[in-house]
Amino acid sequence: MASKTLVAPFIRHVTIRGYAQAAPAVKKDVRIQSSVLPNKTFVAALDNGSPVTRVTIAFKAGSRYEPQAELGLSHVLRSAAGLTTKNISSFLIQRKLSQIGAYVSASGDREFIYYTLEATQDKLNDALEILNNLVSNQEFRPWELNDNAPRLKYDIISLPPQIRAVDLLHKAAYRRGLGNSLFISPKRINDISSESLQLFASQNITPSRCAVTVIGDSQERAALIVQNLKLTSSDASQAEASTYYGGELRKEIGGDLAHVALAVQGAPAGSPQALALAVAAKALGNGPVTKWGADNSPLAKAIGNIGPFAAAGFNVSYSDNGLFGVVLSVPKDEAKVAVKAVAKVLKTSLSADAIKAGKNQLKTQVLNEADTGSSLAESLAAQGFYTGSVRSAVDIAKDIDQISNNDISQAVSNAAKNKISIGAVGNLAFVPYIDEL
Repeated sequence: MASKTLVAPFIRHVTIRGYAQAAPAVKKDVRIQSSVLPNKTFVAALDNGSPVTRVTIAFKAGSRYEPQAELGLSHVLRSAAGLTTKNISSFLIQRKLSQIGAYVSASGDREFIYYTLEATQDKLNDALEILNNLVSNQEFRPWELNDNAPRLKYDIISLPPQIRAVDLLHKAAYRRGLGNSLFISPKRINDISSESLQLFASQNITPSRCAVTVIGDSQERAALIVQNLKLTSSDASQAEASTYYGGELRKEIGGDLAHVALAVQGAPAGSPQALALAVAAKALGNGPVTKWGADNSPLAKAIGNIGPFAAAGFNVSYSDNGLFGVVLSVPKDEAKVAVKAVAKVLKTSLSADAIKAGKNQLKTQVLNEADTGSSLAESLAAQGFYTGSVRSAVDIAKDIDQISNNDISQAVSNAAKNKISIGAVGNLAFVPYIDEL
């Protein structure tokens, strides 16, 4: 019996620190404006008439840029958002945001860190001053970093096992660079010094590695935000080329379930193959679409009636590589049959009906995410980094419609030629090894 456990998106997991509260946005269909400023900062704006303005300042400072001797810096950096800066204490940051009804969060993935502000139009200038301080004037005082250690431990302890499996999958697939974990090792929490964090920030929090996106205001506002940022240019961290190796990593933690992530090499962001694989991931299945309903997806049919399980296809694309695969949670005794079935589905052609359903589901997801202002602001920033331009959700939905079944089948076929990578967490007594698939 299939479960809806994995229906919610979880592949791009973020750790968020947030304050205060903001009202929902009002959307209108208007054109997105974007440009690259002389200092190489990318800016984009969607002036949709919303009473709440969302501002995202993003940097190429994700975990792939961490030096191998200092793994975990990116996690500490995003967790340190809101600590005392050169001009304002952490207490005043929280107090002022609360007084003006604004909200600031810091999130990140393997490539980028996002600082996102939400504030009403009449309080935007005050909120931007706080955001500017939070981004530009970070100090990383040693005693505050020590006080922040429990939060880092909580981030790690509260991770769902599926996230742990996907994290191990990246390590197995890429080893370094994109293989760097999103989360610091518990043993290293007290080893990250203020000086190391400051150096990492100075090398990556720079104008040439920055993108500013605004939802609910003009492109001129975005350019003004960049102008007011006090960022210094520095030698940028060079990301290690993300070679796909393929392999497996397993972490035995006991319990009644096995959580397994299987994937093959996908396609880089911005390529037609990436969009085709995104459709294919939805076509594979994402759990029942109605409560207590049957799951008729290719994944559910392949796994069969083995008892309660959850399975979801996923596709993640980065600047120079990607992963296309499935995450599976299954009773430990049924793991062998289920994992072998999933591995077989990954290399099997999809039917026309499955592809049609995948297109519709992906379009719904893209359009729904566009209704969430903060998600849209971060998405525009990522598009700017990947392609140097931005496309609206409506345009992306049209692109999805224009992908032919043959293009999708060809993309899946090309991906299936690569080695399988596996990340597994839980009770792994009956989980087959990679050479047994």
